[in-house]
Amino acid sequence: MRASVRRPIQALLGAIDTIALWAGAVAGAVTGYAYYPVGFDADWRLPAAGVIALSSAFTLSMALDAALAPVRRRAYGITPPASTDTGIPDGLDEALDQIAAAAEDDAAHRAAQHAYRIDLSDGLLRDVDRWRGYTTGEATFYLAPGTVLHYSRGENERGIAQHHYTLLTADDPTPVPITNVRQIHEDLLHTRKTAEAADAVVPSTV
Repeated sequence: MRASVRRPIQALLGAIDTIALWAGAVAGAVTGYAYYPVGFDADWRLPAAGVIALSSAFTLSMALDAALAPVRRRAYGITPPASTDTGIPDGLDEALDQIAAAAEDDAAHRAAQHAYRIDLSDGLLRDVDRWRGYTTGEATFYLAPGTVLHYSRGENERGIAQHHYTLLTADDPTPVPITNVRQIHEDLLHTRKTAEAADAVVPSTV
């Protein structure tokens, strides 16, 4: 898909996401407020409406996300891997090897597919070849020496898939949640400045 076509579609998808969140929130708030049980404490009416609004917003957003997945893949240049015939395994060991390879490939593709959540550029983080998948369903993206982007998938209490991206560095083992590629840029700039400052320190000869 051409970039001149892709960008308007990406913008439209972004607008749909925003509208879906607001529409779900408004519908949930109105429903929760209007149909609040009469016998319940009135002081909890607004908080209950707020909770229902948030639930409705995220439910509608996730439903649209699933429905528009094929469009997103085309708009963001994500292509499924070509099918290959691995052959029927001769035994359990070979079967495990095939499944392990498939699980790793699946994790890498999921990480690349859902990277649009944090990277709306032309595809750095959506390059599946840069992702290393693991049988646990997690994946890593090498950014720089001592710095990787980590992907993991989970589910919320309603069973809706949640995709998490965190930054891991050798200097600080604490995972940093990433919601925008700009955060990665800022962290790498900070790392470079820290390294430059350390190099500028002249050892004492005394």
